[in-house]
Amino acid sequence: MIVLLLLAGLGYGGWWWWQQRQGPPAPQVLATETLERRTVREVLEATGIVKSQVGAVVKIGVQANGRITNLPYRIGDPVEKGALIAQLDDRELQAQKRQVEADIRRYEAELDFSRRFHARQRDLLRGKAIDANTVEDAERSMAVNEAALATARAQLEAIHIRLSYHKIYSPLAGVVGNVTAQEGETVVAGLQAVNLVTVINPSRLEMWIYMDETDIGRVIPGQQVEFTVDAYPDEVFTTEVEQIYPIPEIRDSIVYYQVLCRISTEQATRLRPEMTTQCRVVVQAKPDALALPNTALKWVDKRNVVYVVMRTPETANATAGPPPTQLRAEGQDFTLGLRGPAYSEVLTGFAEGEVVATQVVVPQARKATAAASQGASSRPPGPPGPPPGGPPPSGSGGGPGGGK
Repeated sequence: MIVLLLLAGLGYGGWWWWQQRQGPPAPQVLATETLERRTVREVLEATGIVKSQVGAVVKIGVQANGRITNLPYRIGDPVEKGALIAQLDDRELQAQKRQVEADIRRYEAELDFSRRFHARQRDLLRGKAIDANTVEDAERSMAVNEAALATARAQLEAIHIRLSYHKIYSPLAGVVGNVTAQEGETVVAGLQAVNLVTVINPSRLEMWIYMDETDIGRVIPGQQVEFTVDAYPDEVFTTEVEQIYPIPEIRDSIVYYQVLCRISTEQATRLRPEMTTQCRVVVQAKPDALALPNTALKWVDKRNVVYVVMRTPETANATAGPPPTQLRAEGQDFTLGLRGPAYSEVLTGFAEGEVVATQVVVPQARKATAAASQGASSRPPGPPGPPPGGPPPSGSGGGPGGGK
């Protein structure tokens, strides 16, 4: 038994000595990418919402009482500017109008007679056929008729105004967004106008981006903004920062500032109000920069390491994509400049055309790093969830923004 134990100990010692002679095993490369030049961008990530511009949504109401005799539009119908939206029963006003018009004709006739009568009385006064009191009576009668005619004309103007309240026209071109009444109903206008139809101009849209206070200092008007919506997840829309509202919004003890962006008419044909947007504000960009994929950044022994694929006769023709199993890689020091979520600018340590490992198993750390690794020094947690009662601001992205 003692002999067997001695033999086992000698065998284990020999195996351990042989492993030390061999050194640590090389990292196992699973995928690679060739370094090349591209535009590297620093961006801020946030959540926004599509809104209608001020004046693009109009609630059309009535200021008069009456029964609706004509309401031809339904939800979704296109509307031209100046189109008749609704009409109320105006028969009573029409009768009043005819009465006042008749009064005007009577007062005009009486005024004409009084003027001619006053002229004759003045001729008689010059011939001393009558006294001055008779002329004054004629002048007073003429003035009374002039006042009555002016009053009747003012009444007619007031009736025309009231009649205009019975015909409602669209102040803008757009689409009917809501209809809250129907023909035959009686509306009663109180202190506020009764809303009948809502008309929306779908081509006048804007986007509100809710930016965290820690990032708002880096946002200025004119910066490019890229955003996506859930309705078109594979399409990237572009706009630019137009204005930053000075009044903050505090939600869940977090301060947000609203960044306003206009949406072009062409883009507005596909977007809808209240759509949630995932936005990237481009803070700065460097074209033709040597770009390192962030998936190549590995955190090993408390430092960032990039594994460069070794050039051997067997791997001389290796390029991006799944490499053969015999590829070997070694860690290399480097210096980064502008950093984005997908690519970072390389200042020193690499040359264009070098092949780096984007997926590699590091035996020393006894763990695998996947292609979805967050890159340099583990990017901080993502932005906070949506604040209640409004669009879900997400703050800035984990670090500077991305490269193309």
